[in-house]
Amino acid sequence: MSNLFSNLLAMSIAGSVVVGLMLLLRPVTAKIFPAKWQYGIGKMAIAFFLLPVSLIVGKVSFVLPKTITPRHPSGTPPMAIPEALQPNGFVDAVDTLMEKHLPAAMEKHLSLEVMGAVLLIWFVGAMVFAGWHFYCYRRFSKRLLENSIPIPEDTAAALLSSRKAALGVHGDVKLMLNHKITSPMLVGLRHPMILLPASSISETDLKLVLTHELMHLKRKDLWVKVLALIAGTLHWFNPFVHVLRKDVSIWGELSCDEALASEMSHEERKHYGEAILNALDNHSGMNTAFYSPLCESKKHIKRRLIRMLNVKKTKKSIMVLSVAAILAIGGTGLILAASSTGNDINNVIDASSTGNDIDNVINVSADKQNDSNIDVKYLWPVTGRNRITAAYGNHMHPVKKEMVFHNGIDIPAPEGTPVLNADKGTVAEIGDNETDGNYVILNHGGGIQTFYSKLFGFAEGLAEGDTVQQGDVIGYVGSTGVATGPHLHFRLIIDGEYTDPTSAFASEDWSDDWVRRPGD
Repeated sequence: MSNLFSNLLAMSIAGSVVVGLMLLLRPVTAKIFPAKWQYGIGKMAIAFFLLPVSLIVGKVSFVLPKTITPRHPSGTPPMAIPEALQPNGFVDAVDTLMEKHLPAAMEKHLSLEVMGAVLLIWFVGAMVFAGWHFYCYRRFSKRLLENSIPIPEDTAAALLSSRKAALGVHGDVKLMLNHKITSPMLVGLRHPMILLPASSISETDLKLVLTHELMHLKRKDLWVKVLALIAGTLHWFNPFVHVLRKDVSIWGELSCDEALASEMSHEERKHYGEAILNALDNHSGMNTAFYSPLCESKKHIKRRLIRMLNVKKTKKSIMVLSVAAILAIGGTGLILAASSTGNDINNVIDASSTGNDIDNVINVSADKQNDSNIDVKYLWPVTGRNRITAAYGNHMHPVKKEMVFHNGIDIPAPEGTPVLNADKGTVAEIGDNETDGNYVILNHGGGIQTFYSKLFGFAEGLAEGDTVQQGDVIGYVGSTGVATGPHLHFRLIIDGEYTDPTSAFASEDWSDDWVRRPGD
């Protein structure tokens, strides 16, 4: 549930940033960049509203921390860290700071009930928005079908065939007459159809009309409008997406004019402008999300004609500048999308001083009961570091951002801190994997095993089959595998089943402050 909410929010923020930058730069870009560039930025904004780009960035930041972490094979000890240089004071300062600000931080996190209510409101709003537009589309389609008749095989049909061949448009395109409209339009996604008004149109004007509508079909402009409508449905609460829908419609027409006018002489452009003026109509308030008209309304006609008459070949310097602007705007959207979900690299690195997602840790009762079948005799594995940041049980994973079962406890400590054997036993396995990083498994007899992972390295000479005494150093704290910072991940396994490790220690060995409560 929280994943859906955070990803939707990230998509909305990223799309809004792109639209905001597009509008902010419009006074400059509209003068130097072609209409095709403006239309392209609009399509990029639609992609940001529809695609969870934050997940892509999150995957990158998920990998990077692991690739920069030193790993030491068995038998190679890590570099010794003098006690005076270990950042104990800094960690303690962070602990104090977080303790003071923890209540405020927790207030920022929505409860499951509030999150559910927010998602319900969003879902109802999206359904109402989608339902209304579906109703409008059905009514629109019915009106068109009731009042449209096929055009007989005459000059218009032959002209349509020749214009399709000239533009490289393939597939069947119907040509229909409709006595309820006064301006030509293109409708239909899977079965495109060009509707012509019942009034007579000269052959020259008809050629321009068909070329214009077929250009829309070739560029799949109707699909762009549908995607903009889907974005509006998902982000109905965001005013930027509705501004974008209108903007895409306007610049779609301008860029279509630009594409056609670039191949015309000045006289042909003037005639094309006259054809647009002759087709002026508001289509009785029809929703232009469902069709592409030759001319939508009088509001933008002046700018449309001026831009069409002054179309010039784009210079190479302008093309380079336009590409740079697209990359800058798109990059800004990606960065903010990543930061809005908390998966950016800086957040991962900044969390290393605590070893886990501190904002999620809260106090639990100190009256922890020993519910296992072993004696409370185990030695705490990290001397002087008795704080637990992630307890045994279900909680929100700090990297994956989803509810998972935590089969052990996490004990944060500076990288290189010695890890001690909890009880006498035999080394059953030494290895590493993508999730746990460097790990050691010890057998203690009676079906009991202890598991130590995220290690920076292993104790020198440690090998499988060795007998180790309680308190022996077996490795060093690290952040290998999937981790947001240096810590020891410790598990207790009895008869093949995971058990709460705190049940094996005396209550005074570990602190119940800052423990993440199961279910958080």
